[in-house]
Amino acid sequence: MLISKIYSRIAVISLLSLATAAPVWAEENTGEIDSFNRNLGLEGMGTDLASVERQLEHGNPANTAETQNAEGPKKAPAQKKEPIHNSQSFSNLAFRYNPIVSNSARAYYVSHINAQALATMPTYDALINRFDQRFAEYGFSKHNLGDTVAGYLIICWEIIHDADASNSPQGIRRVREAVCQIIEQRGKATKFSDEQKQKYSELVKSISELVAEQSRRYLSANNQAAEAQLKNQVAQAPLKLGIDLRRLRLTEHGFING
Repeated sequence: MLISKIYSRIAVISLLSLATAAPVWAEENTGEIDSFNRNLGLEGMGTDLASVERQLEHGNPANTAETQNAEGPKKAPAQKKEPIHNSQSFSNLAFRYNPIVSNSARAYYVSHINAQALATMPTYDALINRFDQRFAEYGFSKHNLGDTVAGYLIICWEIIHDADASNSPQGIRRVREAVCQIIEQRGKATKFSDEQKQKYSELVKSISELVAEQSRRYLSANNQAAEAQLKNQVAQAPLKLGIDLRRLRLTEHGFING
């Protein structure tokens, strides 16, 4: 798959009507959101996300070593309906890192940012590192496409609600497990090559952090009109998945209505 085709799809899901809120990205075809969702098998994800998180809430916490150590030993939960598929790694969504892919992604990023923004915004590598460091302590892998999609949703939620997701560490882990489980079970993304997974992952990371940086700057400048417009834009791509982040709270059980 050509890099430009992949990236134009990712650019749209991650808000790249940012062209109207901040002169950062080139114009993209908004119809590519649907194409991205189909490629990863994300259509109607909102319904599945609520269902999976309910199942996890009833005796099946996010399965990370850190969670288990922090909460101590637990009695085995009673079986309810079908057992939840647990995995610490979700290895079918993992990819082997290739620096050549990063070089191509970096070049694409630079070519699609205007000169003014390029001079003032963080570098591509800085954005990737921010994302990876943000989620490392919660058991996210920096080489896993499912973890990246989960992190993207959490960053969008933070922007929309002017909130800090780190106040709900167990909720972050729960969202990660639910999102990865859904994507892995749907199966489309598991068939991607390592190169495709890395391309999708890196650009989603860079754009998520780019939008988060722009949000911080609007808040710092008290530019309420621009921030309100950005929040509205941030909400649109998840809505395509049936996930209305504006109506959700992040709790120890993950995203819940409220």
